[in-house]
Amino acid sequence: MKRAILSAAILLAACATAPVDDAGAPAAAGIPSAPIELGDWRSASEAETSAAFEQQVGARYARGVAISAVRADLRRNDFACAPNTTPSNGRGDPPNQICRKSATAGNCTHTWQVHLFETGDALARARAIYDRRCGADGLLGGPGR
Repeated sequence: MKRAILSAAILLAACATAPVDDAGAPAAAGIPSAPIELGDWRSASEAETSAAFEQQVGARYARGVAISAVRADLRRNDFACAPNTTPSNGRGDPPNQICRKSATAGNCTHTWQVHLFETGDALARARAIYDRRCGADGLLGGPGR
């Protein structure tokens, strides 16, 4: 009887102190807690802002990290995420999620997007896109309507 109680106590202690390790779902390890740095987007060129944002996203989100951790990080950084509902029409591999953040300064609207490509519950890759639309400019700097 004493052996059974001792065994049960050891098993209970092991369960209470053992960390939970879900090997099937990658953790948020590696995602910095610091905010996403958008740089000097008000005065930098569109190309400079775009390159800096691409570098920031590429360094921040590693392949295999839990997609829920990536979306949570983007939400903390004021990005709104939603499932991509645009059909692919046989043209490439569309992202599973699109996360977007916009800001207006002067007569320009600045939009940052992170396209998330998923493999199960993990990030396969992330694509960063930046666009600036000023005055009568159209989408991606083209002519307006």
